[in-house]
Amino acid sequence: MLAEPPPTQGDVHFSILGIPVRVHPFFWIITLIIALRGDSAPPAEVFSWIVAVFVSILIHELGHAFLQRRYGGHPRIVLHGMGGLAICGDCDRSTRSQILISFAGPGVGFLFAAILAMLVVSTGHHLGLATDLSQPLSFKPSGLKILGVWLLWESFVSPHVNEMLSNLFFINILWGAVNLLPIYPLDGGHISRELCLLRHPREGMILSLRISMFAAIGMAIVGLSWQSFLVVLMFGYFAYSSYKTLEAYRASSW
Repeated sequence: MLAEPPPTQGDVHFSILGIPVRVHPFFWIITLIIALRGDSAPPAEVFSWIVAVFVSILIHELGHAFLQRRYGGHPRIVLHGMGGLAICGDCDRSTRSQILISFAGPGVGFLFAAILAMLVVSTGHHLGLATDLSQPLSFKPSGLKILGVWLLWESFVSPHVNEMLSNLFFINILWGAVNLLPIYPLDGGHISRELCLLRHPREGMILSLRISMFAAIGMAIVGLSWQSFLVVLMFGYFAYSSYKTLEAYRASSW
């Protein structure tokens, strides 16, 4: 489910700055399913979501890949049904480099969101944060709520521009933040593992898997409060995966 899928005749291949990229057909299928959310969404909104997801996840994986190449590796990127992978078997395996490589994906996403914000402001549109929408604004706003805070900007004439901005901000900020949670196989899970292994390899691995399991259970409960079946399913699977890995690791260590 989370490993690299086998090649298919429907794969799309290209390269960016010498880094090979393969897009598996399931990437488009899962992205489309999320876009529809069981509703008959307008085609323009569906297209906007698919483009935003493709661009955002590709940027995320390029962040990993550029650091992997910086540390002596020869990375390749695969976009698949559960997101993406930056695969590299020959880059530096030191703790410092692995933590930086793991953080580079979300970090580049945050940077991309900041560049988008600067572009909005550069066009003469207002942009800012708000916690209370009851106060009157001097402009017609568009925006979205992220982690309890509203990100608002002065609406563009084209609703498609506002829709694309909303999607890109949502994916790169919220998904980036979620990706830093200490849960396998998210980037935060890899960072947590590297930090836990610093003191004692065996006990560190067990501790990181416990942290991953309980953090994933917590996020599944949050998903229930959000009434989001996708969040419950995804983090429930992550919790189960961490539990089974923990049991297998304990058994192999005796």
